[in-house]
Amino acid sequence: MNIKHFKYLRVIIITMAIVLTGCEDSNEKIEEKIANTSFIPFKYGKFEYNDYEPLSDKPITVYTYMPDYTNDDIPVIFVMHGQNRDASNYCGDWSTSADKYKILIICPEINDSYYPNSEYYQQGGMYIDNKFVQPEKWTFNLIESIFSTIQDSNVTKAKTYGIYGHSGGGQFVHRFALFSDPKNASIIIPSNSGWYTLAHYKETFPYGLNNSPLNENILKEKFLLPLVILLGENDTDPNSSSLRKTDEAMRQGPHRYARGKYFYTTAKSKAEELSLQFNWKIFTVPNVGHSNAGMAPSAAEQFYKTLSNN
Repeated sequence: MNIKHFKYLRVIIITMAIVLTGCEDSNEKIEEKIANTSFIPFKYGKFEYNDYEPLSDKPITVYTYMPDYTNDDIPVIFVMHGQNRDASNYCGDWSTSADKYKILIICPEINDSYYPNSEYYQQGGMYIDNKFVQPEKWTFNLIESIFSTIQDSNVTKAKTYGIYGHSGGGQFVHRFALFSDPKNASIIIPSNSGWYTLAHYKETFPYGLNNSPLNENILKEKFLLPLVILLGENDTDPNSSSLRKTDEAMRQGPHRYARGKYFYTTAKSKAEELSLQFNWKIFTVPNVGHSNAGMAPSAAEQFYKTLSNN
């Protein structure tokens, strides 16, 4: 069933509920009925997604966590899983923060059946079989499309969303910032990525921007993005089995913590070289290693701060 049909079904159900219960129902009870007839239920849920036409032949499962909160402008944050493709676990790791800050968690699972290996997920499906793919086929496009569907289905009236990714998800998220148009993102949080596409032209894609679709003229808008790099203080294992150890990756540093700092400093240096405003930030989370559960509370706090500032 196409998700867009839910909004029409929802209107019918809400109307019947109001008629049947009469005027005795309070606004609070009606809001509860509205929330419970959504395709995103309270607490844990999931739905299949194939509404983005260029990738409609490659459906994904989207896991969700909705706190017991009925405000119609509930904030939304996307949480991107790592290379294990375990979106449901990531939703679970974020549930406490969702309840605390009253935020809706959206966890797309970029399955390895349709999106195998890092080229299709961590690198966004940009470069396959030694050639760049048409931009509309890039996996990054799923994010804005899912957000539009959530808005159209009356789940929330929020105008913006946050996006966070840990490990392989952090790789997806920082490249999402660089190579897509995150026009509705209020904050972009890559966390503990294994390696990066550096924001300069000294390295060739995918390790840098040389020979990439990103023109240097576009760096101005990229450096203005609300990008916040989160690093676990103890994510310093140089022998991690999942850590990329190519020569290009090793030039970024011996471990994830060092590579995250290098990504930030090289981008800042490039901005200074071009005399561009630089809005990116970087924070270290104390006493946390390579752990999504450990990083989630700090990421949620960063997202909540953007809501408080609006």
